[in-house]
Amino acid sequence: MKNRLRFILLLAPVLLTTIIASGFFGSKTPNLFSKDALWMELSTEDAQKSQINIPSLAPLVQKVELAVLVVTTESVIQQQAAQLPPGFERGPFGDFFRFFGPPQQGQMPEQKTRGQGSGFIIHPSGFALTNNHVVEGATSIKIKIGTDLKEYDAEIIGSDEDTDVALLKIKSDKKDWPVVPLGSSMNLRVGDFAVAIGNPLGLELSVSMGIVSARGRRDVHPSGRNGLFDFIQIDAPINPGNSGGPLLNLAGEVVGINTAMSAAGQGIAFAIPIDQVKQILPQLKSKGRVARSGMGIRIDNVSPELAKDLGLPFTHGALVREVILKSTANKAGIKAGDVITEFDGKIVRDAGSLQVMAGLSGVGKSVPLAIFRDGRSILLKLTLEELPREGKSVETLPVPKKEETTGVESIGLTVVTLDDNARNQLLLEKTVAGARIVQVNPRSIGAFAGIEVNDVIIKINNLPIQNANALSAFVEKAKKGEMLRILLRRQKATIFVAIPKP
Repeated sequence: MKNRLRFILLLAPVLLTTIIASGFFGSKTPNLFSKDALWMELSTEDAQKSQINIPSLAPLVQKVELAVLVVTTESVIQQQAAQLPPGFERGPFGDFFRFFGPPQQGQMPEQKTRGQGSGFIIHPSGFALTNNHVVEGATSIKIKIGTDLKEYDAEIIGSDEDTDVALLKIKSDKKDWPVVPLGSSMNLRVGDFAVAIGNPLGLELSVSMGIVSARGRRDVHPSGRNGLFDFIQIDAPINPGNSGGPLLNLAGEVVGINTAMSAAGQGIAFAIPIDQVKQILPQLKSKGRVARSGMGIRIDNVSPELAKDLGLPFTHGALVREVILKSTANKAGIKAGDVITEFDGKIVRDAGSLQVMAGLSGVGKSVPLAIFRDGRSILLKLTLEELPREGKSVETLPVPKKEETTGVESIGLTVVTLDDNARNQLLLEKTVAGARIVQVNPRSIGAFAGIEVNDVIIKINNLPIQNANALSAFVEKAKKGEMLRILLRRQKATIFVAIPKP
């Protein structure tokens, strides 16, 4: 017994020292201050031991940075001189400084402006991507790669305003440029990490990180333009100069092109899905532009009130507001007032989703459609065609005398019966009859619905309108709140408008 006690007493200091060293009773920061030190520093070995094991983005950035571009553009703007009062000239310090001599006439001298954005190389021969708005109207384009100070000239091979994408080619004999691989935006999930690289505010090769906040943002126009937008929304900080740079997943693949930040608030930015870009790249390279496919219709979202009035059993779909004569939609039997609910086997959520699907499917593709008309679903098939350029608008016809017009004040319209002279000038068929709009109250519900001067109302709620008096009588008899489903002709198009009776 005494031997055991002696052994325990001898072993106790050793055990206590081991337990303290293992940190069982808590760790204590070693005294690393020298005698006169004002701060503490760790040795390299201690720093490595103290490092928290969190994955770093540095390997990803190092892998792609040599393919990220600084895009600098130069444009020439020729401005019109403002109309100044007699005896006044535009001086070097601003407008309306009095100088002797005749007033300045004509145009101001050409002014050069510079802009900067981002881009990234996608092919060893020097093909690169950026935003259309970065290089639009540029007279010269210079690029730098990564942190290299050397500049190269670049040219636009193709661009597309609708998707805000431009394909560039670096002017160089080099054939082994570093590239960034393109991934798939289809596989992105809300909550996935995303890395943005670019040149915000002129700060070259800046990196920011966030998550995918949302997908399929079609109801936003951050650049102020309409287009075939199907944005990825991210919370990674994006600033002027980031436009055209890559949005990467954690594998270093491009999943989007950073395009715009929200003007409504900070921390919200948008990127073009790379799968959408892949669809148009071959055309940009071969043709320099995109032959946009379409059906020859104009569409709008379906309001809950209209869905109820039409007997639509669901809330998704795109309302056909206008059908162009001789278009593929017209030939397939689509009518203004139809609701397209499926396109090529995919559910149509709203007008924006249909616009993107039809615009990017490709000219010549045959697609099945499901439409809702008169309380039932109908299946149609059509072949997508290239969208024509906008034609010239018809000059406004003379306004008839007041005694010849009929007022439909409740919806803000003044109309006359369509006659042969107006029918010919508006390029309408001889069989078209109805009430021609000669005036629209700009504050009325009719103006808000998009009704324009020289539109011809031919039907309301499926009843033909033969003249101005018939239109006025029908609207007056309608009950307050009743939905007026108006079918009208605008030159070679048939348009559907639905408004509640005020």
